[in-house]
Amino acid sequence: MKRSLVLCLTTAFFLIAAHRLPAPIQEIPESPTPASEQSAKPKPKRTSEPTTRHASSPSPTPGISKKFAGKWSGIMPEVPWGNVQTELIVDPTETTMEWRDSLNSKPATAKAQLNGNTLSALFPGWPRPVWSITPDPGGNTAQVRLQAFMNDDHAVFRRVSR
Repeated sequence: MKRSLVLCLTTAFFLIAAHRLPAPIQEIPESPTPASEQSAKPKPKRTSEPTTRHASSPSPTPGISKKFAGKWSGIMPEVPWGNVQTELIVDPTETTMEWRDSLNSKPATAKAQLNGNTLSALFPGWPRPVWSITPDPGGNTAQVRLQAFMNDDHAVFRRVSR
């Protein structure tokens, strides 16, 4: 009788807790709107001054990509494993993030979303972890946050390569 009660309560706990997972980051509707506005504006200007637009368009992109792009390394406290050596690798276009740690032999990759001064990625699979990077003003360190089942942890990571 006691075993059945314990089993039922444990199952109920896990079913209830599953609803508290972090929500997916949903900025997708906002991104297409500015992109279509930007593509509408340069078309008339390209006919009048094509070299100026091509020269000015690439210059902001490399500056922005330098903010997050590269390999970030640090130790993240994770429940129940403890301190885990972790690497987050952001591609030069800042559209994908790769997650590697000492617990998993295979790295995971996810689409990255920019929200203000923070780049986040929702990784597939259970417990659907969200990794977020917020660079410090110098750009060599960043505040990194992990949100997943039973985890909402922060750590300082260092950029080890660009």
